Amino acid sequence: MLRFNSFNRTLTLTCLFLIAQSAWIMPANAQTDGYTHYISDSMQIPLRRGAGTEFRIERMLSAGSPIKVLEVGDSNWSRIEFTQNNRTWEGWVNKVAIQSERPSKMLLEEQTERFNRLDTRFKQLQSEHSSLRDQFKTASTELEQIKQERFELSKQLEHIKRVAGSTLEIEQQNQDLRKLVGDLETQNVIMREQIAQAEDTVKRQWFLTGAGVLILGLLIGRFFRMPARRGGWDKI
Repeated sequence: MLRFNSFNRTLTLTCLFLIAQSAWIMPANAQTDGYTHYISDSMQIPLRRGAGTEFRIERMLSAGSPIKVLEVGDSNWSRIEFTQNNRTWEGWVNKVAIQSERPSKMLLEEQTERFNRLDTRFKQLQSEHSSLRDQFKTASTELEQIKQERFELSKQLEHIKRVAGSTLEIEQQNQDLRKLVGDLETQNVIMREQIAQAEDTVKRQWFLTGAGVLILGLLIGRFFRMPARRGGWDKI
């Protein structure tokens, strides 16, 4: 009994699964009036004047051609409308060749085109990535060179600062020396003037002394010569 119930449950679940699958598959191929459908990609389908193989073929419809279903007949035929290059045809085609979804051929073409676009974009990005990687290497090399140059320039700047400091100190010393030399020159001029004045004073003193000695000599000479003259006068 338990085995029988289990079998019934399994059978029931299987039936429900098949019914659900059928319900899911059927709308894909169900035909409704007024909506766009497509010719299946299995073959070229003849568009006929009437609903039957005995009617004349208007033209052949390629796989994937979009059509508009105008009427779904009771038989295996549907009346459709097909437009191409601003020209429209009406006719009947077999229901088997009509599907509501785009055929796999069209999907394959679209996916192939999309894949080609993505592949082109991928190659472009790959090329850009390679270019950016080369640019990054170049930038890294330039960065290392700039770091080295910056280090060398910083050392040169420190040396220049030291030299500039020494130069400023030497310049200050030169200014002090120039000031000292100027003071010494001023003192030298003053001393020269004083020496010149002292020389003039000495010369005047020597002149006065000489004049005094001369006058004194004359006076002494005159004094010592006077008696002799008096004796002579007595004799006269």
